[in-house]
Amino acid sequence: MNNRLLEIRLRRAELQGLIADQRAQLADLSMRWQGAFSLADKGISVFRFLRHQRLVLGLLTAALFRRRREAWRMARTSFGLWKGLAVIRSLANRWLPAGDSAQR
Repeated sequence: MNNRLLEIRLRRAELQGLIADQRAQLADLSMRWQGAFSLADKGISVFRFLRHQRLVLGLLTAALFRRRREAWRMARTSFGLWKGLAVIRSLANRWLPAGDSAQR
């Protein structure tokens, strides 16, 4: 009976160690995604604000229709800058050394 109890306690200790490792991995993963989710949360809050502010939404819509070409040009430029930033980040991740070499 004591051997069986000892085996159970050892297995429990192993599982608790595994759980601790998984929690650490989950914390690292959540830190990586926190920036993207915070940006999405800000976008959702802006959308909700505009949904309840009819006058502001109407003014923004009128401004976009009034200056369609400028708005389209600005959107294209912003998209190009965003894609360029993604390329630069990709190259930086490939060529610059990481802070922790154990993760590679």
